[in-house]
Amino acid sequence: MARGSCGRPGAVLAGGLIVAGLVSSLLFVLSASAAAQPAILPVAGESAVAPTADLTERKQLLIVGSSTVEPYSDAVIAALLRDYVMPAPIEELNGTTDGIKRFCAGIGEKYPDIVAASRVMQKSEFDTCVENNILDIIEVKIGQTAFVVMTKKGERIFDITPRMMFFALAKEIPEEGDFEPNPFTTWKQIDKTAPDIPINVIIPTTESGLRTFFDANFMEGGCRHLKQIDAIFSAAERVPKCVTMRTDSHLIELNESTAEETYGELMVAALAKAPAGTLGVAAYTTYLSNKDKFDVLPVGGVLPEHDSITDYSYEMSSDLRFYFKRAHMRNNAGRGVVRGIREFMAEISKEEAMGEGGYFETLGLVAFPTDTRNEMRRNVSRLIRFKR
Repeated sequence: MARGSCGRPGAVLAGGLIVAGLVSSLLFVLSASAAAQPAILPVAGESAVAPTADLTERKQLLIVGSSTVEPYSDAVIAALLRDYVMPAPIEELNGTTDGIKRFCAGIGEKYPDIVAASRVMQKSEFDTCVENNILDIIEVKIGQTAFVVMTKKGERIFDITPRMMFFALAKEIPEEGDFEPNPFTTWKQIDKTAPDIPINVIIPTTESGLRTFFDANFMEGGCRHLKQIDAIFSAAERVPKCVTMRTDSHLIELNESTAEETYGELMVAALAKAPAGTLGVAAYTTYLSNKDKFDVLPVGGVLPEHDSITDYSYEMSSDLRFYFKRAHMRNNAGRGVVRGIREFMAEISKEEAMGEGGYFETLGLVAFPTDTRNEMRRNVSRLIRFKR
């Protein structure tokens, strides 16, 4: 009887309604449960395109670092303000070393988003970033520049080498198996082919990325393979012997971090008023902006020119770059520390900016080869993590 009754049309319809009701109830419960769950947002920097929402902790980009990179940073900002509705970024460019220190200090609205650098981030600096949970740093190199030795027009031009610069500026120099206070007062005392003029050199203080480059390439480069230096086994003891400067009147150190002017501006003003024969170390762009007043000295027999910078035959060539903090980028929902990091990266990697004939070259930078420019664009599009 039970089997027969189940076969009746009325019983089938009733059973179907019961099942349908159960399914409908189950779907309602699942839907309500899903709605009650909090939305899971992607991590910062995950969006493939810049989001339109603006749920940020700070309204303006905060850019720190090298004044050498300032002309290029300013040009990028001008392009961004032309193409986007956004407040002007804050720039505090008081030197690469100081900028990286601030950049690596932490994550959040009080810490910088971008650092402009005239040299690569050192391993110790990168380790500080990691210690402060800054794990995703994106490096974008924008082109090549050089650091030059300048003198006033009409002064003697002579070839200078790292070895000569070391013996001119080091506090102590090797002498008969020991180190003695630096006795040299003229260039001719160091090299017989140099003019008999007083040693007077203007350089930046240690807060500057240019100073780090100068110490590594001129001072350490100049003391390399001296037997008294090579005899010092520990680098912790050897390097200070190379980079500790004399403190007398033959050396002038300019500190841009305590002045309103950039180091380049300070150096130009100081060199213009300095005694005859004074040399000033500056970025190539500083020279290009002041070619009517200054000449450059060859280093190791090579003058800084487009081709010699491109192929690194001018040994004081360097790459300029920006470092970006991915943790500060907005996510798909528009939430993050600040708006504009993606846009800044996209702008500097455009061919109109970093390419041959781009506006970076117009400002004095030398464009990278095509494969290097493409590599930088991959860093931007894939958010490739910088490693040391």
